[in-house]
Amino acid sequence: MKIRKTMPMYIAVQFESGNKRVWLPLPARKKNFEAALESIGGEYGDFKIREYNCRVPAIGRYMLMEMPLALVNYLAARLGKLTDDEILKLCAISDSEYYFTTAGQFIDYTFQTYSYTLLPGVTDEEKLGELHIGNPRHYISDTKISQIIDRREFGAKLAALDNGAFTALGYLTSSIGWNLPSQERTVPPSLNLTGYLGEHIYGDWQECDLSA
Repeated sequence: MKIRKTMPMYIAVQFESGNKRVWLPLPARKKNFEAALESIGGEYGDFKIREYNCRVPAIGRYMLMEMPLALVNYLAARLGKLTDDEILKLCAISDSEYYFTTAGQFIDYTFQTYSYTLLPGVTDEEKLGELHIGNPRHYISDTKISQIIDRREFGAKLAALDNGAFTALGYLTSSIGWNLPSQERTVPPSLNLTGYLGEHIYGDWQECDLSA
């Protein structure tokens, strides 16, 4: 089965050393990181992160600037594995009251996208009620009974049972709940962009609280 990858989503970081600047698309390997720094003369640590360019639902510059570079790189690598359908679900989550607020939640999502279900186009209680009442495989198949049932009220009760959320993209449910503790994750060495920079500059991912 071919996985579709057409929806644009990316993170890039800009380094600055003196009056020179360079953009580095993430995720990046250490050799790409070192080459970017050498291009502006910042290979010995004389540089700073000036900016981030980000196109990810509910992730902004402020969140990224508060994170160690290694963690941002790992986040970009995990987001890069998402299919279009999984990105669409992430967009729906970001449009709901259960939107993610920490890097750890975004990373955890990439490991358990199967736990979230999105019904595209089902944007309110009435549409959810109609989906179930009008489908003989669901709850109400008797035509006469289905005609007298209030679709909106029926859909509202279903959503309450599911603890679901209506978004602009559709109806969203989670089989694992919405308020989950962060899982312990390990950044692969190939993505750990600290090296000779020293943890005192950007922090060490091992000491970073993913829920912060």
